[in-house]
Amino acid sequence: MAQWDLLFSGATVFDGEGTPGRVEDVAVNSGVIVARGLNLPHDAAKKVIDAKGKWLLPGMLDIHTHLDLEVEVAPALDEVVRHGTTTVLVGNCSLGTCFGAQESEGQEPIVDCFTRVENIPKAVLRTCAKKMTWDNPEDYLAHFDTLNLGPNIAAFVPHSMLRIEVMGLEASISRAPTEVELQKMEAILEGAMKLGYLGLSTDGLPFHYLSNDPHTEKRIPTQFASFNELRRLLKVVRKYDRVWQTTPIIENRLKALFYFTLTSGRLFGKPLKTSALSAMEMTAAPKSAKLFLGVAKLLNSKLLDGRLHFQALGTNFRVWSDGIVSPLFEELSSTAELIALEYDDYEGRQRLMGNAE
Repeated sequence: MAQWDLLFSGATVFDGEGTPGRVEDVAVNSGVIVARGLNLPHDAAKKVIDAKGKWLLPGMLDIHTHLDLEVEVAPALDEVVRHGTTTVLVGNCSLGTCFGAQESEGQEPIVDCFTRVENIPKAVLRTCAKKMTWDNPEDYLAHFDTLNLGPNIAAFVPHSMLRIEVMGLEASISRAPTEVELQKMEAILEGAMKLGYLGLSTDGLPFHYLSNDPHTEKRIPTQFASFNELRRLLKVVRKYDRVWQTTPIIENRLKALFYFTLTSGRLFGKPLKTSALSAMEMTAAPKSAKLFLGVAKLLNSKLLDGRLHFQALGTNFRVWSDGIVSPLFEELSSTAELIALEYDDYEGRQRLMGNAE
């Protein structure tokens, strides 16, 4: 009687331990690897896959995606799994959908927050928002059971959406939260940690703007939070040994370093796992890699007892954009005005392009 469900025969196996690939057989039963080695018996498996000349490796984990909306309309996420990724994390950079569409009093937070940050047309975002039947973090997780998912999904609580949920969009970009509102944010976040959320995501990049009038010159809500607000919310994350996902405040290095001290166990009682996304401009700032490594070394030292790790590609890459529509052009005030216009506002774009001022 077969003791294994599946046997991969003669594969070149990369096990993720950093060692060179080696040819061997791998047996799987009930979704778990139960045996590895040469010449495992074929008659012990219900199914044998001849993997000679092919690579076999653990499913990859994509720790930074913005598939929050795509997974609702195309849950198989074919382009993800065909590259070998079996788990994706959503809710990054303070944006996500765990509170549903959050539409009220004419406000469209999904449209307002995602359009310019992710360069997704508003019509597409409104279609995605209509598919959202939940309005809280618990029901959000439960709804994945109804989808025919390709990869596994795990989520952060997105700080911009948390502020909107408690304060409303207008207040979240115009004033500080009251004590009652801050306590409510803490309670919601704690509830999400108990449900299994990965942690909290925030954002500090200077070119993440809202897209709807009259707020096109305002940044997304997370960037209006004070150090004290983040300290209190991250105390909850720290309590459950979860993760703070963020981006550096690149406009002010000293302020960025100050905020990154929130990872410190020495200063705040317990180390906080911190994952900071950063694309390094190697042409204009060739020493940026050394700077990031130096910051991490300082904060992770015995003196500060932090757990800061930067997310950065280990190689150069190019960015291709569809004309002016790219988050990178948000860094310039002139091109940011163009991007702030509706995608189909041809006359408005021509008017700006023809303005000598």
